[in-house]
Amino acid sequence: MTAEQAAMRQAAHENLQRELLRELQLAHWFILNALAIMTPEQKSEWASRNILSGNDSDGITRFHEREAVIAKAIGNAT
Repeated sequence: MTAEQAAMRQAAHENLQRELLRELQLAHWFILNALAIMTPEQKSEWASRNILSGNDSDGITRFHEREAVIAKAIGNAT
């Protein structure tokens, strides 16, 4: 691999990381917005569906896990 190819590969990798971080940030906000307008019953149903599908954790939306990954990615980006 030439130096130019390596630089192009690195740039593509960095672009992909930025895109993934942006998508995760948008998903984070979409989830927070959805929670803001949901009734307690709807939140309970969401939690039940997550449990049934095996996607449950300490919270119904994995807020803390997602927030930690975003913070880590931003910290690594600077």
